Amino acid sequence: MTNLENNDINNENLSEGESLSFVPVSVNKTSNMPVRRQLAIVALLLLGIFSFGASALWLGGDSDNGGGMTASLVQSEELDENETDVERISFDDLEILAQSAIVIDVQTDEVLYQKSPDESLPLASITKLMTALVASEVVEANDVIPITANALDQAGDSGLQSGERFSYKSLIDLVLLTSSNDGAYALSAYVGGALDSYEPEVAFVKAMNVRAKELGLSQTSFRNPTGLDISETEAGAYGSARDVAKLMKYILESSPELLEATTYIDTSVYSESGTLHKADNTNYVVDAIPNTIASKTGYTTLSGGNLVVAFNVGLNRPVIAVVLGSTHQGRFSDILKLVEATKSEIMSGE
Repeated sequence: MTNLENNDINNENLSEGESLSFVPVSVNKTSNMPVRRQLAIVALLLLGIFSFGASALWLGGDSDNGGGMTASLVQSEELDENETDVERISFDDLEILAQSAIVIDVQTDEVLYQKSPDESLPLASITKLMTALVASEVVEANDVIPITANALDQAGDSGLQSGERFSYKSLIDLVLLTSSNDGAYALSAYVGGALDSYEPEVAFVKAMNVRAKELGLSQTSFRNPTGLDISETEAGAYGSARDVAKLMKYILESSPELLEATTYIDTSVYSESGTLHKADNTNYVVDAIPNTIASKTGYTTLSGGNLVVAFNVGLNRPVIAVVLGSTHQGRFSDILKLVEATKSEIMSGE
């Protein structure tokens, strides 16, 4: 199977030789702040420039976990944190690049905003939300997942090595934070083996589709566990913005621990032997979204830019926002606009 997609920008990989005694995952919610702030600001204030030049900036490996970040995007002047404030907007004024979007109030299921919410579009790495959910429902708490040579054949490089072993929770953290394709495939092969030892990957994808039906995701179908494009015309998964919001809501309510790492700017994940892997969040504006509960990016040639986030507006008022079919940078500015409009809508009604 030819993988033409390159899914979520790769984290900086550390040497396999950094062998340390096993310690719990460490978290950093403040590092790399200038870069994160800069990306949020540039995406918002220079959206037209990014939209015009997106394909040129990301040619030759544009992905959330496939190619290196173009230097011109990250080598910019540091801006004052106060300049990250977004001008207050309402849903009535909203203009976004995404083909499809939805904002829902988690507690009431009220749709606060929608734009073609039931159109089935390529999901890219948002697929990995279902991969993590299905894996978590099959594995045992003490299971250890091996990284196989077949897993490393997936597009993108997360710095994993053949023969490494991870606790399933550590591997899920790595997969969801960095959109690791090899990690997602390793999960599917291991869990699929418990379902069908002869065709484990096929069995796992079938389980993903069964789970989608059980959750009422009527516009969703999966072809692989990564979201990688299968060909120039066929994506690895399809779904609607409404379905993505439903899936995110279900995970938040049933297994919120799966999503905890997606709120971090970066973290460190250790293999069972103690090898350190630095993991950077592919959601570059995670620190610009107040009270983030969860997030997941996605980008392929066929999908364009996708992003789903969950955040609290005020005290215990969770909201989920989804954009599909935006641009690589447009997905971030689209989400920030939706976040600001959501805050304006809810606060004006209180």
